[in-house]
Amino acid sequence: MGGRSAGDRAGRAANGCFGMQDMSLDDDRLDASWFAAMAPHLTLAARERLKQTPVRVTMGLLIAWVFWMAGLKSFVGPWLAISTAVQIFEYFAMEPYRRRSAAALSDARPVLTALSSAGLFSITFAVAIAVMWSHGDQVMTAIAVMAIAGTLVSNMVSGIGSQTLFLIGALPYFATLFAMPFIAPKPASPALAPLIGSVILLVLAVIVIWSRLKSARAQEVAALNEAQRRLEQAERAMADRAAMAAIVSHELRTPVSAILAGAHVIRKGDRPETTPETAQLIMDAGRLMTGMLNDLLDHSKIEARAMTLEARDFDLAAFMDDTARFWAAAADEKGLRLGVSPMAEPLWLKGDPFRLRQIVNNLMSNALKFTPQGGCVTFGVTTRDGALDDVAVVMTVADQGPGIAPDAMARLFSPFAQGSAQVARTYGGTGLGLTVSRDLARLMGGELSARSEDGQGAVFMLEISLPRGVPVDQALEDTAAPPVLDRRLRVLAVDDHEINRRTLALVLHPLDVELSMASDGASALKALAAQVFDVVLMDVNMPGIDGNETTRRLRASSGPNAAVPVIGFSAGTEDEQIAATKAAGMTDWLAKPLEPSRLYAALERAVRQ
Repeated sequence: MGGRSAGDRAGRAANGCFGMQDMSLDDDRLDASWFAAMAPHLTLAARERLKQTPVRVTMGLLIAWVFWMAGLKSFVGPWLAISTAVQIFEYFAMEPYRRRSAAALSDARPVLTALSSAGLFSITFAVAIAVMWSHGDQVMTAIAVMAIAGTLVSNMVSGIGSQTLFLIGALPYFATLFAMPFIAPKPASPALAPLIGSVILLVLAVIVIWSRLKSARAQEVAALNEAQRRLEQAERAMADRAAMAAIVSHELRTPVSAILAGAHVIRKGDRPETTPETAQLIMDAGRLMTGMLNDLLDHSKIEARAMTLEARDFDLAAFMDDTARFWAAAADEKGLRLGVSPMAEPLWLKGDPFRLRQIVNNLMSNALKFTPQGGCVTFGVTTRDGALDDVAVVMTVADQGPGIAPDAMARLFSPFAQGSAQVARTYGGTGLGLTVSRDLARLMGGELSARSEDGQGAVFMLEISLPRGVPVDQALEDTAAPPVLDRRLRVLAVDDHEINRRTLALVLHPLDVELSMASDGASALKALAAQVFDVVLMDVNMPGIDGNETTRRLRASSGPNAAVPVIGFSAGTEDEQIAATKAAGMTDWLAKPLEPSRLYAALERAVRQ
């Protein structure tokens, strides 16, 4: 506590030393931001004022003619000179905003110059109109009022986006309007009072119309900005989808090629001694494809905010030991040293160990992938007491690979992104692993970060805070061996894809079951009405009558298989989809792709019912 208080005091002292400097910097930023905000409005005003140039020149000539007709011939020359100079000054002050971007003209000097030209123009014409009003007859005064109305409307259009621009252009005319009763020619006309009232109404009308136009303009600009933002989002989404399609298409070709080649070798049968090695190749390729698909599904679920986490008790020390055992063989096969710091005693936490293992496995996989032979990969964990009864956990995975360049670090956690084209060609992958891992870490309330120097390896840190858990007994996993059955099972397999049906037949062959097939729900219901089965394997997603509806109709029937165990299987792994199968009457559920060990375990559970 003492050290932290001293640090706080030192921080406060430092803030006090630099308080005045910080304040001046804030003021500078405020001024700069005001000029930057004015620049786009001046761009619009410059273009609008250029369109109004013929009208402004005509009005200047009209005022000169009024001076001449009113007997003020000595005013004509100076007026033409001054009005021409003012208009030329405004033209050149506004011209940069018509030729260059507003961002390039957001400094104080060009902004103040443009605003000054607009104000000087309004003051010049307002004074001329006042002189015309005070020296003319009723016709001349009417022309003066019309001139003010025209200039106000013109100013309203050019200053529609900015209150500052509008006031700079309008205030001189408003001042002339309100001065008119006091500078009216003598004797005063009986219509002066109604005219003054009309002037006031004109002022109010101009202000109301400008306010509504400004609001409409703001809404239009906001709508255009929103449309542009959505367009950019759509373009990025299309680019992401195109990148996803290209990457996934490329990456899937490798395992598919391995599977096809391995199957061809086995089918030829001329080298039986290589069959176990070829089968292992096919299994590895299948696992690679499954990993890619899982990353895609997880990324989609996280984007749709459909990812759910479980909370159960697990031992962090056992988690570390399992990680060391899992990656020891892969490290040894590549000739790497694997350093995992064991924990001295169990530490029970509550969280989602499956998703936590998914993050760590992805980091370990990358570390082993990028570390050259003879290098070292380390995995360590540190813990400390957190808020309340939580434990702050920091897991660190370090490699001795080529490191990550600064430009690659900026896009490290972006979906479908690789560190470089060379990395993509050398190591492959969809570029989704780190994206999914970081998103999972944030779903758990933690953070995944990385630090690296090009050529000096990389270190990834997972920081997460988890509540303390309670010790529980670890359940034994189901065995992968086929169950020993005391009788021959009659099994109905329902799937609309022939390849899936052939796969089920191949996997079930060691059990010597009596297997029947159905390609859709209607065919399955006919078979179930005609023959007794011990187990039904039901694909959930089928065209026409899907697996859930087929099961509901089976349970509602009075046929011989109304109570038969139904094992559903589907590629959809969301909790809602699994719950729907149970609600339909299925007794068990398996995820695709079907693993033989899990199918055997499900059959054994069904037989024991």
